[in-house]
Amino acid sequence: MQRQTPDSLFLSSNLNHFTVDEPFQQMLLAFGLPEAYLPQLQQIGTFMAKKGLEILDYTDKAAPPRLRMFDLLGQRLDYVQINPGHREVLEYFLSQGIINATFTEGAPWHFHFALGYLLADAGMYCTLTVTKQTAYALFKYGDEKLKQEFLPHFLHTDPSQAWYGATFYSETQAGSDLGANKAVARRKGDMWYITSLDKYFASNAGIADAALVTARPEGAPSGPKGLALFFVPAYRKNGQPNYRIRRLKEKLGTRSVPTGEVELEDAEGYLVGSTEQGIYIALEVLTVARIANAIAAMGLARKAYLDALLYTHHREAFGKKLVDHPLIRRDLLEMEVELEANLALTLKTIDLFNTTWQQTPPYKTDYHYTRLMGHIAKNMTAEASAWITRMAMECHGGIGFMEDFPIARWHRDALVTPIWEGASNIQALDLLEVIVKKQAHRSFLEEMHQLASDVHDAELQKSIRQGLENCEQELNRMAKMKPDEAQYFAKDLLQLMGHTAALALLTWLGERPGAGKQSNRFLNIARIYAYRHLLRQALPLEWLRKAEEIFQLPVP
Repeated sequence: MQRQTPDSLFLSSNLNHFTVDEPFQQMLLAFGLPEAYLPQLQQIGTFMAKKGLEILDYTDKAAPPRLRMFDLLGQRLDYVQINPGHREVLEYFLSQGIINATFTEGAPWHFHFALGYLLADAGMYCTLTVTKQTAYALFKYGDEKLKQEFLPHFLHTDPSQAWYGATFYSETQAGSDLGANKAVARRKGDMWYITSLDKYFASNAGIADAALVTARPEGAPSGPKGLALFFVPAYRKNGQPNYRIRRLKEKLGTRSVPTGEVELEDAEGYLVGSTEQGIYIALEVLTVARIANAIAAMGLARKAYLDALLYTHHREAFGKKLVDHPLIRRDLLEMEVELEANLALTLKTIDLFNTTWQQTPPYKTDYHYTRLMGHIAKNMTAEASAWITRMAMECHGGIGFMEDFPIARWHRDALVTPIWEGASNIQALDLLEVIVKKQAHRSFLEEMHQLASDVHDAELQKSIRQGLENCEQELNRMAKMKPDEAQYFAKDLLQLMGHTAALALLTWLGERPGAGKQSNRFLNIARIYAYRHLLRQALPLEWLRKAEEIFQLPVP
């Protein structure tokens, strides 16, 4: 008798999710990940295919986190219970170094974000991302006493003992407008006491052992520059809960991360950095999350695409396999092109961040360029992920819309990526701010022009140069506008810069030394991307005949 397996629910469960994704492997190496990390990533790819997929799907559909507000004796507990499989996945990724390797081993940030891509569960990766952010803030900006007392908890080598973190920034009346926060902090000796009855989107509430909290010290000016950032443990020194969880929210997706409403009443906290640095540190921490958002969006897209590709090779309709129908082939081709273009944007941003993350205010020019690319990557990948996962659902037909199967979850989770860590309009406005105040576009144009000048393919060089010319014209046009007028066009500018950068990076990937057998493939991806977004022309029919070269993922 054959043992039951989840293969019929997850067609990709018998594939290693890292080794099967050769474009991702090649990009990681091209953008700076040392080859020594590949065996560990291969091991993680096996875990995700054999065990992770089923645990993540089951957690989403049948066993999401639950709030336990009181204990048996009626005392406030505010504990969020997660199922054993959920905890196993989190602890597995902790054991692989997703949090501590950056700070204790000097691992490049590429490694952390590669793990997030392979996890490809926006909820569980959120739990790990906000934990990374908390450790990041302590590592960079905590004073020695604060670091000695708390940082080792986050860097613990035993995953069952390691702490989880959180970021409690948003309030009902504020959202992305952090300057409108009403949270107040008062100082008494070395301790701060924070009161906020409405931290409204508190991800990791009930799991976190401590959180980063934005609040305004008494007497500080209004607006964002009056905010400070505090490290707030989940429990007071006397062992009692340091804040209350009012409820957990019911969400369309990302159900594996508990998102709660938190009330703090004289919660004990520790200042991170100086009071004057608060908003800068808080936004710097968000940069980590925005890059994580981008790589998670691409991880979701890859999982959905892989399922769709495998399904179209198995399912028959009208006398032949779905993949042999021209429109399906075109869908798959365009999905893969969008995925790789946006993945290139993300990994470029990660490489920039890896060289600038240790800078502190006032930041240098290369940090502002990193931030600019972060806004572009966050927006572009979110839109691409929502589209790719939707198309993957469509490739499955009616069953793609059913919760019986995993494909709908990829799309539900992808829909939050344009919203989390600042919605798309916020990213466009922040892009405009870093252009106007920091002139970060100069570094962008300089590097993209250099990439274009090194291109050997005349057709692709022409497309990149045209994209850059359009970027410069739009930048000059917007510079003459009033602020409100420029804001109206900010998202168009972001997309134009994103499409141009993606094309330049794909071309660089194809022409760089050592590209090997992937060279022609990356160049073909670049040509198709140029047709879609720079030339805005219909894809020539000849590309369908080359589709198998682009798919290039093994089908069992």
